[in-house]
Amino acid sequence: MFLKRQIHCSLVLCAVAISTANAYFEQGDAGQEVFSFMNTFDSPRNAALEKSASALPSADPTISQLNPAAIRLPDGKERVVSMHWQTGDMAENQGSIFYTSQFRNIIYQVSYNWLDYGSIDGYDIYGDKTGKTYEPFSQLVTATAAFPMKHFDFGFSLKFASDKLAEEEGDRMAYGAAFDWGISWQASSHLFGFSFMARDFGCLLQDYVDDGEDEFYPFGQTFAIGGFLRPKVLRRMTLFMENDFPRYAEPDLNLGLEYALGSSFFVRAGFTRTWLDLKRDFLELTSSESRPDETNEARMLSAGLGYNSNLFSLDYAFSYLAQGMGMEHRIGLRVGF
Repeated sequence: MFLKRQIHCSLVLCAVAISTANAYFEQGDAGQEVFSFMNTFDSPRNAALEKSASALPSADPTISQLNPAAIRLPDGKERVVSMHWQTGDMAENQGSIFYTSQFRNIIYQVSYNWLDYGSIDGYDIYGDKTGKTYEPFSQLVTATAAFPMKHFDFGFSLKFASDKLAEEEGDRMAYGAAFDWGISWQASSHLFGFSFMARDFGCLLQDYVDDGEDEFYPFGQTFAIGGFLRPKVLRRMTLFMENDFPRYAEPDLNLGLEYALGSSFFVRAGFTRTWLDLKRDFLELTSSESRPDETNEARMLSAGLGYNSNLFSLDYAFSYLAQGMGMEHRIGLRVGF
């Protein structure tokens, strides 16, 4: 009865969050969201699979970044501490720390995530250096609860984020709150499953300028549908797919593959492309003259390795970013006890 009441309360919270999300299906103002950095805190496994693995429950607790319902504790472990860090052309120092444990039938988790952009020179409207240096810094704190069941799983996360851009007169730190939830189902054979998620439904609580008024700009507000498949003829391999439908950006398709080399080593690869570009690619292949003029060229490709033992787990990922924006390296460690 305790678990049933908790699930009912969580479903009510989800319904309220969607109903108050500024008429999600009635507005499509591209580029209007803020705090997009919240989507960059990917663990090495999630990054290597290009955020496609949301439907498969995982003992890697950072799966909560994609689907709060998919968290599992490793067999024989009561708590897990996870850490991952990344560097690349878009961030000088970025990382996350997770703590995951269980109370009765509920898996709970807290995390702290930071993003340090390094020192950035200031420029005026004419493109000349001002002599000032800025050090923007972003943070994200999350609290997650997951309710694993026989076939269906449910989970939700509360998020609190802050962002400091500059320290000019009148500027201040902006902060806001958001809500995620997810539902997963997998077949009794554990060969395939599906998931449905809502991420970053929230807005600013305090904006960047101290002018006596606050603009409550929204966050990304993304719905996502995912699935996984383990072919019977090759059960060491798992195929992943996720479709993301953000309110303020083009929908995209994420594909991933994970192959187990024995019981401890894993090889991973992932690919992301927007549906607009996929449509254009298809029409180009068919020599159609009706292909869209616009294009996102938002192609991303990642790969990674993983090692898992009873003592610790280690993951690595390498990503080519979209539109020639460079590359990123991620490394992660988790310990269960």
